[in-house]
Amino acid sequence: MTDLHLTLWWLTTPFIIALFLALRALNNNWQHSVLKSLTNPVFLSIAIIALLLVNLNLPYTQFASHSQLLSWLLEPAIVALALPLYQQFIHIRKNLLLIVSTCSLGIINATFVAFILSVLFDVPNNLSASVAALSVTTPISLIVTDSLGGISSLAAALVIFIGLLGALFGLILFKLVGIYNHQAQGTAMGTACHAIGTAAALAEHPKIGAFSSVAMALSALLTAIIVPMLYPFLVNTLL
Repeated sequence: MTDLHLTLWWLTTPFIIALFLALRALNNNWQHSVLKSLTNPVFLSIAIIALLLVNLNLPYTQFASHSQLLSWLLEPAIVALALPLYQQFIHIRKNLLLIVSTCSLGIINATFVAFILSVLFDVPNNLSASVAALSVTTPISLIVTDSLGGISSLAAALVIFIGLLGALFGLILFKLVGIYNHQAQGTAMGTACHAIGTAAALAEHPKIGAFSSVAMALSALLTAIIVPMLYPFLVNTLL
């Protein structure tokens, strides 16, 4: 067991950070929107580390202990969400009530649809709780999911998956349905696709990225308030 533990010395926090920075540099070199989305550094980092763990038969529990520092930094990272809200407040204060209302409706809709699908497919309670808070950045999703009795690791994976889908297809979908307003695009991306979607929005247009950043920050705050009240209400009312 000691030898196996030692084989993981290279798969530590410095390795993860170096891998991410290298992949981000690669991603920044692409100009084509589809290629930029497909080389998303978060997605590629996850894929590469997962392949290493599986192909080298390395235990996830030991890997998690080596990268614990990054897990500890998730909660303090929540504080950073206040920065885009502060930076862009001068641009969004006239529409603040509308943005808050839109983010709230998006969170309620996502939680309600996830719950209904869970009921229709008769999934276990812990799985149902794991998909209740996915329209939010990962740190908030982990906290809310834990409070509901869900599986935080599953919620984190789904949050990232949703963000990647938004980064890949969100802006294309807006064009297909005829939504060209930058404020609307940014608010939708930030509410539904959080940080990964916001990065794609920033690459598309500064104004889209600004509203996406604000919507992401507000959705984090609103999710922590709405979902812990809404989900138990749905469980007690509809089950």
